[in-house]
Amino acid sequence: MLEWMANIGTVAATRFSRGPAVLAYLDRHFFIRPVRLGEFVILKARVEYAGKSSMEVRIEASKESPGGKQELVTMATASYVAVDEYGVPRPINNVLEPTNEERRVYEEARKRYEERKIKIEDRKLRRFDLTDPTKGLRWRVESSRWATPSDAFIGNLVSGGRLLAWLDEIAGLLAARYSGGAAVTGSVDETAFYAPIRVGDIVTIRAGITYVGKASMEIMLDVIAEGAYGQARHVCTAYYTYIHVDSSGRPALFPSTCPAMTMKGSCSWRARKEGRLGMRSWRRLRRCGRALGLSAHLLLLILSHY
Repeated sequence: MLEWMANIGTVAATRFSRGPAVLAYLDRHFFIRPVRLGEFVILKARVEYAGKSSMEVRIEASKESPGGKQELVTMATASYVAVDEYGVPRPINNVLEPTNEERRVYEEARKRYEERKIKIEDRKLRRFDLTDPTKGLRWRVESSRWATPSDAFIGNLVSGGRLLAWLDEIAGLLAARYSGGAAVTGSVDETAFYAPIRVGDIVTIRAGITYVGKASMEIMLDVIAEGAYGQARHVCTAYYTYIHVDSSGRPALFPSTCPAMTMKGSCSWRARKEGRLGMRSWRRLRRCGRALGLSAHLLLLILSHY
């Protein structure tokens, strides 16, 4: 699903900019409904704002059952950058002129664009940070692979969608191994991409469990790309949340045999969560969600887009 979403966003950005475009930033989003075998997935993407080289894109994923009923699965906003054949940012050869009906959406996207520039102002420094943030975590795994031509979406640059699929795969395996059963992706935290991955690079993904609750866990993922001559780059650091489910696909408590996590991982997760929302605010959100018949994640997703 993540690969499909990133790729449809790339198509929208590429068509608008009239040339190659790459994923630069993915905002936090939640998966509010599962997609089961036999259901259709409908993907939509549109450019809502365009700067000199970057574009704000909204991506929506819905599912349709064989009976024809459509339901929203997730929606996310992302930033794409127009690049030339060498992967260097290039001017966008197009102008987005919103109508009166589109003006509010356009201004919201422009605001996201301005806030995003502040968040990634240390991007050039972060791309050279090769330290392993998963070191010391009790449950961690590391995997390396070659980036091949089949991983590239445009030219010799590996697609953002393929990278997200790799992250989801290794994190999902770690979650399933820890829980001793099935685990599904619940949410993806905001992720900045500091450097591109090129065909021929060796890509190393380091993953570690930072927190475990009653039925969910957070996994940190750190990506390093190394060129043919040894030059290494920090690509991104991401946080995925996984939910343990039973045979019917419903959230299930972790078995009592699951090993306890270290206090270091728990403190890391709680500090990040409190910084994003605040524990009291999160409890209020849960109470409001119950009153409306919605989950806290779904209510937060709705409020963040309006």
